[in-house]
Amino acid sequence: MTVIDKGPVSAATLPRAPQRGAVWLEPPDWQLVTVTPAYAPLLARLHQRNGDHFRLAMSLEPGMTEPAFWEQVLADQQRAVQDGTGVFLLGFLKSSPQPEVGCVISFSGIVHDEFDCCWLGYRMDRALQGRGLMHAALAPAIAAMFERHRLHRILASHQPDNLRSAAVLRRLGFGIEGYSRDFMKVNGEWKDNVLLSLIAPGN
Repeated sequence: MTVIDKGPVSAATLPRAPQRGAVWLEPPDWQLVTVTPAYAPLLARLHQRNGDHFRLAMSLEPGMTEPAFWEQVLADQQRAVQDGTGVFLLGFLKSSPQPEVGCVISFSGIVHDEFDCCWLGYRMDRALQGRGLMHAALAPAIAAMFERHRLHRILASHQPDNLRSAAVLRRLGFGIEGYSRDFMKVNGEWKDNVLLSLIAPGN
């Protein structure tokens, strides 16, 4: 699959979103845009809308509902995109009547040489669940990562009781590598995680 970076978002390509990022990929349902600090208000609104929905998979902080919290986070992520150590994407659903972030996708910790791998993270607005939209965003994004960054493996994890995330990863072809006790601290508590990976096609 060949994918092209289309450059800065213009009014013609993303008419409902005034912020300017770069269109990283445009599958049928989504426009996936690289992050900039200008998207901080939209990230704050995503967390305002979802409340405790994200609590199962990530630590929540009160500041996440305020744009100021995201300005530095997005600036750091933007630098990671520029230096090749990460790809951080915001998804705008093409059919949405409002310019709101529908999903967030991260490919963090990109390393090469002996490993050629990275970690996948994602979350989606609760209102969009049950329509296959997370898969519709992740499948082409993963294919693009393998091609653009010449990766061998993409790693992922989920808590054992996060059945939705488990189903998404299995459908994408991720296989279970193991089970890690107290893998990460989430909202002040150490949580076990199921560890998974996906190998690049043809390897």
